Amino acid sequence: MKLLRIGKYLGIVLILSLLLVVIPASPVMAANLLTSPTTGQIGSTISINGLGFMPTTNPIEGVVLYFSNQQATISEIIGTHVTTFATIASGLTTGTTGSFTTTFTVPSKYGNNNAVTSGLHYIYACQPGASLAIVAIGTFTVVGGDISLNPIIGTVESPVVITGQSFAASSAISITFGGTAVPIEQGSTATNTAGDFSSTILIPESKAGAHDIVATVSGYAATAQFTVEPEIVIFPQSGEPGDSISISGTGFARRPKLVDIYFNNTYISQAQTDTVGSFYIPVFEIPDLDLPQGTYYLEVEDEDENLAVVAFTLNVTEPTPTPTPTPTPTPTPTPDTTDLSINSSGNTIGIGGAGFTPGGIATLKFDDVEVATAQIDSAGLFGVTFTAPLSTGGDHTITVTDGTNTDEIIYTIESTAPLNPPMLLPKMGEKAKAPILFDWEDVTDDSIPVTYVLQISSDATFGTNSIVLEKTELEVSGYVLTEQEELDLAGRETPYYWRVKAVDAALNESTWSGPGEFYISPPFSFPTWAIIVLAIVGGILLFGLGYWLGRRTAFFY
Repeated sequence: MKLLRIGKYLGIVLILSLLLVVIPASPVMAANLLTSPTTGQIGSTISINGLGFMPTTNPIEGVVLYFSNQQATISEIIGTHVTTFATIASGLTTGTTGSFTTTFTVPSKYGNNNAVTSGLHYIYACQPGASLAIVAIGTFTVVGGDISLNPIIGTVESPVVITGQSFAASSAISITFGGTAVPIEQGSTATNTAGDFSSTILIPESKAGAHDIVATVSGYAATAQFTVEPEIVIFPQSGEPGDSISISGTGFARRPKLVDIYFNNTYISQAQTDTVGSFYIPVFEIPDLDLPQGTYYLEVEDEDENLAVVAFTLNVTEPTPTPTPTPTPTPTPTPDTTDLSINSSGNTIGIGGAGFTPGGIATLKFDDVEVATAQIDSAGLFGVTFTAPLSTGGDHTITVTDGTNTDEIIYTIESTAPLNPPMLLPKMGEKAKAPILFDWEDVTDDSIPVTYVLQISSDATFGTNSIVLEKTELEVSGYVLTEQEELDLAGRETPYYWRVKAVDAALNESTWSGPGEFYISPPFSFPTWAIIVLAIVGGILLFGLGYWLGRRTAFFY
């Protein structure tokens, strides 16, 4: 009887053991985070691939991602060891493969309201359990925005357009000139949702030379240099010898510098600048140098050889001759005195104008498309920036009109195609395993942003009917197939082929890279029903064997 019981037990144990084969074992592997790209500005959109996590389809058990400038190690706790952080994703399910792909926007502030600044940062991944323990770590470097000026040289009170890119989104802007805060006269007072802005300031009274213009957004400061040139203004601008005029000057060397005043290259007098390089002479007598009537130049030069010149019309009273009747001359048309300047950064264009109708509105067209309007100040000046419409390479005409004055300037979009992207993964002829990653090198180009087109074909010629997957306008140099896309491609024993090309913001397209060849083989798995049948049959046989041995033993006894 004892052997009978042993036979029964052996059958049951075998059934249970074989049934355990049906239950897949969870692979033990270290979780890993990959970011693309690895650097960017505040407000940038970053892609993250996660591998080796606990498989789950329940968001409550999903991965949570944190962004911090504090360094920590695996198993340390968010909120205890890492106290300055921002939550950038939560509830990321990992499916049956333990992997995920997501994106996040580089934040401008942490959860404790501290501003995010440039430098090395850490991305921590946790899967909720007993505590928020770190299970994977990635790194990312924050770089700040930048600014450009238009123009970069000018006089006091002249308008300057400051164009900023890649700052924190929807954040207030503060601007200083030479360390002193200056107001924004026109344009943006806060960045847009892309972290860009265009603001106009007036150059304050300051000495000649280079000065730093600093734009600060969410704690990050970007600097550009503006050079102040000297300028003199006289009133009135005409008169006779002995008449008095006033002279004001800005942008010269600061006190205690003296400026020399010349009329028609003849030294007349001196004045002294103040602490910001300005001076004012309320009464200046036009010298009698026995000059004929005409236009002459009044010049002011300081000890550092900063020089400004202004024209003065000298009137000389002469005996009135007996008038001789003359025919009425034909009026000479007033010459067009408008002037345009252009500056660009990427696809952002800055236009400055002079000589337009004071107080009017300037309307700008890019080819035939209206792109911006700008208020013209009391001196006939304006400055404005806009984003160039999506256009092909070559020359494009920008037309500016205030209803009375019209002027044009040419803007050229480069027409050079970007280089084709070198292909990295999958390698030629390899068998791709889930998650299937397509990776290629970044392409740089003068016309940004650069996007990519990915094609997968069942034929190396990439005929129209052979394309099985196409992804356009990819913003990063890589793509991970979704689970459904992998299922659609799986089960084919012959190879697939892939290729990629780059497209810049001017719609210039590179040639195709590739083709690359790869395989997707479905993993072999023994059918579950077969394992169950084998387990039951084996159990029955062992049970019968045990029962038979028990009966034989009982017979001998």
